Amino acid sequence: MTSEEGAAQRPVPPEAAGGVSASPRRRGLLHRLLRVVLVMGIVVLMLRVTSLVESLVFYMPSRAAFANPRGFEDVWFTSSDGTRLHGWFMRAADAAPGEVRPAILHCHGNAGNVDSHVDFSRFLTHAGFHVFIFDYRGYGRSDAARLPRRATLLRDSCAAFDVLGARADVDAKRIGVYGVSLGAVFALAVAGEREQVASVCTVSAFSSWSGVASDHFPVLGGLLIPRGLDPKRLAPKLGTRPYLIVHGTNDEIIDVRHAGVLEAAAKEAGVGVRVARIDGADHNGIANYEESREAVRAFYLETLGGRVHQP
Repeated sequence: MTSEEGAAQRPVPPEAAGGVSASPRRRGLLHRLLRVVLVMGIVVLMLRVTSLVESLVFYMPSRAAFANPRGFEDVWFTSSDGTRLHGWFMRAADAAPGEVRPAILHCHGNAGNVDSHVDFSRFLTHAGFHVFIFDYRGYGRSDAARLPRRATLLRDSCAAFDVLGARADVDAKRIGVYGVSLGAVFALAVAGEREQVASVCTVSAFSSWSGVASDHFPVLGGLLIPRGLDPKRLAPKLGTRPYLIVHGTNDEIIDVRHAGVLEAAAKEAGVGVRVARIDGADHNGIANYEESREAVRAFYLETLGGRVHQP
């Protein structure tokens, strides 16, 4: 065999043939990277499935003792799964006991309890409306909850609406729902579950769970939070019922851009939607802006009727 023939039979190194040979070190790094990605994927899936991250969304619900303001009626009722819930019924300021009036269900926001959220809706009693504010499970005097979830809080909200509508002093054909911050999710969802809802107002609402989570924790927040009951998908279900969106331009918790997303989703579905952007208002301070209160008051006077009480 000639030297030329022997050379032809010898294997040609991949580098000489123009190929690239992955070194054992590179292959090891690649395998480790794939393992990390796999583990992260499993962790994300487990967190989404178990709703552990979702339970952390319900921030600091308070069960501290609090007193009833004068004239507030304690209302005890049960959710569809037997959970005992508590709320306050606030009679319209100029209504006699038992007098039938239109009413508004207040689904409050995160943290605290009815006592810390009542100022978001008490002013509506001076516009001729009965108002019912209640605590979800795990809040205030309502039964404790190990892991609150949006599905169970919706169940509580529907139970509150049903209790309000069944009262002899409430005009069941003129009930509005009012959701503030997190409560906007349940206000819109109750309207989807109950055709009797006449109109809806949301204040400082986010458009989707993943959207607001990503605002605070880019990429990871949106991946970890489970989907479902997104306001931008609930608003289009209002049909012909009027919808008011109120949002502060300086909201540091839920950016005002979410109001535009909700408005666009509702308009596309043909919902009669209007937006009140309150210049300078932040997330919690919006309750103290007369411009915000007047927008809400005027909306419910138009859609439910009522009369302004002059003290």
